[in-house]
Amino acid sequence: MHAHRTVPRHELIEGIWDGDPPASAVNSVQVYVSGLRRALEPQRTRRAPGQVLPASGAGYLLRLEPGKRDTEVLDHHLKDARRLTAARELAAAARALEAALGLWQGASLAGIAGPWADIERARLDELRQAATEERIDVLLALGGHHQALAELAALVREHPLRERFRAQMMLALYRCGRPADALAAFADTRGVLTGQLGIGPSPELRRLHQQVLATDPALDPPPERSGLAGPGAAPPRPPAQVPRELPGDVTTFIGRAAELAELDRLLAADGERGREALVSADPAAVVISAVAGSAGVGKTALAVHWGHRVRDAFPGGQLYVNLRGYDPGEPVTAADALARFLRSLGMAEADIPAGVDERAACYRGVLAGRRMLIVLDNAATVEQVRALLPGTPSCVVVVTSRDSLTGLLARRLDLDLLPAADAVTLLRELVGARVDAAPAAAAMLAEQCARLPLALRVAAELAAARPALSLGELVSELADEKRRLDLLEADGDLRTAVRTVFSWSYRHLPAAAARAFRLIGLHPGPDLDALAAAALTGSTADKAEGLLRLLARGHLVQPAGPGRFGMHDLLRAYARQLADPGPEAALTRLFDYYLAAAAAAMDTVVPAERDCRPHIPPPATPLPPVADPAAARAWLDAERAVLVRAAEYTATHGWPGHTTRLSAILWRYLGTGHYTDAVTIHTHARHAARQAGDRAAEAYALNYLGIAGYRLGRYPQATGYLTQALAVFRETGERLGEGLVLTNLASADCRQGRYRQAADQGRQALALFREIGDRLGEAHALNGIGLVEWRQGRYPQASGHFRRAMVLFRAAGDRSNEAHALGNLGMVDGRLGRYPQATYCLRQALSLFRETGYRTGEATTLTDLGSVACRQGHYHEAGRYHEQALTLFREIGERAGEAEALNGLGDALLATGQAAQARAHYAAALVLASQIGDKHEQARARAGLDSRAHGADSQVSPAMAERAIPRLPRRRRGTVRYATPPG
Repeated sequence: MHAHRTVPRHELIEGIWDGDPPASAVNSVQVYVSGLRRALEPQRTRRAPGQVLPASGAGYLLRLEPGKRDTEVLDHHLKDARRLTAARELAAAARALEAALGLWQGASLAGIAGPWADIERARLDELRQAATEERIDVLLALGGHHQALAELAALVREHPLRERFRAQMMLALYRCGRPADALAAFADTRGVLTGQLGIGPSPELRRLHQQVLATDPALDPPPERSGLAGPGAAPPRPPAQVPRELPGDVTTFIGRAAELAELDRLLAADGERGREALVSADPAAVVISAVAGSAGVGKTALAVHWGHRVRDAFPGGQLYVNLRGYDPGEPVTAADALARFLRSLGMAEADIPAGVDERAACYRGVLAGRRMLIVLDNAATVEQVRALLPGTPSCVVVVTSRDSLTGLLARRLDLDLLPAADAVTLLRELVGARVDAAPAAAAMLAEQCARLPLALRVAAELAAARPALSLGELVSELADEKRRLDLLEADGDLRTAVRTVFSWSYRHLPAAAARAFRLIGLHPGPDLDALAAAALTGSTADKAEGLLRLLARGHLVQPAGPGRFGMHDLLRAYARQLADPGPEAALTRLFDYYLAAAAAAMDTVVPAERDCRPHIPPPATPLPPVADPAAARAWLDAERAVLVRAAEYTATHGWPGHTTRLSAILWRYLGTGHYTDAVTIHTHARHAARQAGDRAAEAYALNYLGIAGYRLGRYPQATGYLTQALAVFRETGERLGEGLVLTNLASADCRQGRYRQAADQGRQALALFREIGDRLGEAHALNGIGLVEWRQGRYPQASGHFRRAMVLFRAAGDRSNEAHALGNLGMVDGRLGRYPQATYCLRQALSLFRETGYRTGEATTLTDLGSVACRQGHYHEAGRYHEQALTLFREIGERAGEAEALNGLGDALLATGQAAQARAHYAAALVLASQIGDKHEQARARAGLDSRAHGADSQVSPAMAERAIPRLPRRRRGTVRYATPPG
């Protein structure tokens, strides 16, 4: 602590023994100094003078190079952080503070007794807490309130009287959409301070309390900043969900004991790893291992096998993604991988941000504090990985790659070829006793396979399939095969052996299986089923399934889930090398199959729109069984990732018509929550249509992009797309398209409060649909006009429009939109005091939504039933409806519905005299409504909070609160409250 200054011996004695030294104190100090010198200068001879810790006068002098003392490094980091904070370079300041805090491992000066150590320990601990406070301030300024909250809970428990931590926790709770919890935290603080110290909260805490009560905009999350947080709106709170995504463990896993032990050691050394991560201030430092090695060496098998061995160490679950960095096709982007991870972690599709930085920030926030294993398989570059690294040391990441991934701070684990003995053992497990009967031939076969597990498995399967041949004969045959190949093309590296083994196995396949292998290599998606293989090969489903199982037995394809098969990237590249000239016919059959299957599934799910979708002729190969709505939805869910890749491939490789038709077929399904995939597919459709010069298809793609933006709450973006689509439809004279876009524009304008414009567009759309005789479009237009009337408080007129829309939807067999119209009609009846009719309509709507599996509609209808019950004075029944709705809204990530349900609960609680609980719910609703821009729910919440003017225990009816916002009809978010855009 006092380097570069002579410390007198008496000062050392006093510091160690606190004024009561033993008689041997001087001698003891000399012994201690001698031991220190041996540790500090291990190369110094016994009699040589000390250079680092020499005697100096009546004491000792510690000489250290700059940067060697923790306290010196700490001071440097803190000064740097404060300079960066003053310059508003907050991300860099956060890294400097993390580096400062990373210098601690446990308590300061742990194990050192005495008064001097106690004084220094107190000083260092105060520095540590102050630095922690500064880091959390910076984190909150960056928008990292979710990450901060996970740390603050522990800090407040550890330091219950430190008010700054408590203030930070209140702010983090508020920004996470939990104002009721923020208010409860203040109440707890007041109780602790009063009970233990006899004082009240500080002026800072009291001021923050008032700001939370008043929903002061100054407390809102900051604008978007890269690196730690997304946009101003806080990342939504997904429901607790434990993903278990690791692929199945490898059968007959042999060897790699040293590598597994190293991974175990790294996992056990979590504390040291965390220290290095913080000292380096590198966001990639959470990686515990990057498993590198050549293709086919068993990197994935090792990572997956180890992941299954240690799964109990990760109660938060495991995430897995194959980044396909070496596939012949396009690799998985960081944006797509993040969207997949966020869905796996329970985030609603509508809440997944658009940009990769925002998704990464949201991902880090959701992972904060969770103990999870994340396996990033087949990464090609550091850039592909960096955004997928969590920001918390509680998560462990394993990356596999053929490259060293220089620049990724990780413990490298270079995977070499299997040792010769392990390679032979693997052959013995796969082939059996023939290995022991011919050990020399088995060893030669292992060498011919370059001791690569993938090649060994392929070769072993071929040997097992030919029991009449000895291993020696098989080795000779493989040697002949190797001579047959052009070795110069493979440059003599390990790929030569792999290619030789593949070729050897491939040449022994039946002709049909060999052809299937070549064609499966062309499939653009991550995996396929027997029906897709039948389309590629032009065969029956049974025959295709038999071929897939034959290839799987030979390890030329691999199981990828029930009834699904994938292909190793090496095998895919090899299959594409062998592809027949002109594979367009097979790929056309495949894309025809996907179009027809998707159309058949949508005809089952939404039969009323069958005539609105492109006509797809029956394919030459069989279709999946999708006659049942549940089966149809299951097929769409299972194939969604493949369909996204198919849209990308067809748009860029010469099938633009398939892309645009796939977009037109799937838009309704994608609009039920798969918004990121919707944007991807419709964007590809727009580009494909533009390249093909198909103006009508381009306009429809723009329309679908507008609907996706509308669903995501990005109203200006949605209006932009829809306006472009409207111009093209009018230019080309496409009357139906014009009517559809006008209806969708009316919905977008209605949500933004432009009622006159919305009503005008709705009337134009209604006239167009009636002119061309489109009854379904007419129903949508009527429903949209009714919503505008309803928003403006013209309930009788709205009721008439909803009733006519309901009749038309029912006549068309459109049960989902019938439920929408019924729900709207029920709420209008409730506003008009017709409670029996309202309850009947809403219960009918609830039944239809549950029948069709539409959970957002179900939740909104429960809220509406709660509102009607509350208006009748049935407050406990209303509370039960709102609680059910709140649970559903939180599960599906519908934040506007959550705000409405919170307000509804506040109404019910207030009406029963529970004013404090009611205000907590109103405060939570106000924060949510402010974040999403819902003016009506903001006004409802403020009216509820203002009810305290009537006294803390007064009963204020919901009607009283509603009168505080005259002529402002209830804004309703969700498809129940707005015309479902017909497309």
